[in-house]
Parts: sequence; structure tokens; C-alpha cells
Amino acid sequence: MQLSVWKNWFYKKRHSSIADSMYTVDKGPAMPDEVREVIQQFFRTYNHFKGARSLQTDTFIKEVFYATKQDPRDQRTIEEMEAYIQHKNVLRLRLKSYVIDEYLSLGEKVCMIGVTREFSNNLRNRVLYFLIKEDQSWKFHHIARSHHGTILDKFQIKEQTGFVVGNDKAALLFLTHSSSADASTFITGDYVHAEGYLEVEHEVSSHLYYRVVRMNRVH
Repeated sequence: MQLSVWKNWFYKKRHSSIADSMYTVDKGPAMPDEVREVIQQFFRTYNHFKGARSLQTDTFIKEVFYATKQDPRDQRTIEEMEAYIQHKNVLRLRLKSYVIDEYLSLGEKVCMIGVTREFSNNLRNRVLYFLIKEDQSWKFHHIARSHHGTILDKFQIKEQTGFVVGNDKAALLFLTHSSSADASTFITGDYVHAEGYLEVEHEVSSHLYYRVVRMNRVH
């Protein structure tokens, strides 16, 4: 996605509301019917990963795989990644419900939704999903995860600015374009809420890192 798309988010009106159950999003934010239908299909098959293959891009599968495997050196095929995720999901918590609380149209072929998910042990988390339109069909393309922590380090890699966010026990690496507002706004020591998706298409090192979607200072 182009940098200009990210910048336009902050000038768009946010829509928010609440959905009642896992399969009912009618009371959520307004969105095109064709997007709503794909979202509903995706969550109906959530606990059976392969069932949603036609609704996912290869990039989405890679992001889920590397987030699960945590090994950037693992170079399996898309089909092998899909099978690995399917196997892992059988052993994991089941999705009980989801609430769509945010929708943004980022162009004719890109949109974003914010989703709060609840699992079988009552664990809840919030993620951002990005959908793109390919060959007249909407597909899930990115999953951006939330992370709270202190900026432990800030550094430069060519045209990219990196942030190490977390604490002395665990931290994640986030990258953003050095020309972005985030790169100039945040400094070491800031406590932030960062949202980003795992970068699987461009490799700058042997480490997994997240592409910043948005970052806010927490007071």
C-alpha cells in the first residue's frame, strides 16, 4: 500500500458501533454489503483456517504463519504454511464472538476494520484487518496487532525508522517510513500503543518486524 493511503486515515471520519454476536454484524459500522458479506464468511470459518482460503491473500497467510511460527528462516510454500496454521488452530482456543467497532474506506480497493475478538477462555484482544479487492473480490490482506510498551530504542535503517517497543522482558520491533509523522513524533522513553502488521514481503534483516499502522502516546 502507498504511504499516502496511511496518511489519509487521520483525515477520515471514524465509524463505530457494536455487534451482538459472532455471526451478526448488522449493528456495526456502515460498510458496503459486499465487504460485510466477506467479513461474515471469514468469521464463520475462523476456527477452520483452510475454509477461508478464498478470502485470504498469500500475504495474509504468510503473516499468520510467521506470527505463529516466529521463525523468519522458515521458507515453506503457501500450502505448507496453510496446513501448519490449520494444525495449530486445532490445538488452540476457539473464537466465541467478535465485534466490529471500526470501519475505514481507504480507497476503492482498500478498507480497514477494527475487530475485538473473544475466545473460549474469555480472553479478548483487538486487531485491525485490511481487506483489498482483487479480481472483483474482497480478501483479507493484513492483520495488524496491538502492542503497548515503552520505546526502548529508536534507530535508522536507510529510509526506515525503527522502534523497539516493550519492556526489559519482551519487546517487538516496529518500522515506519522516516518521512512519516510517527518517525518524527515519538522518541525513546515514550509509552505508546502501537498497531502494526508483520512485514513478510520486504526483508531488511533476519528478524521479524512489524510495519507501523498507527502509534499513539499513552499518558
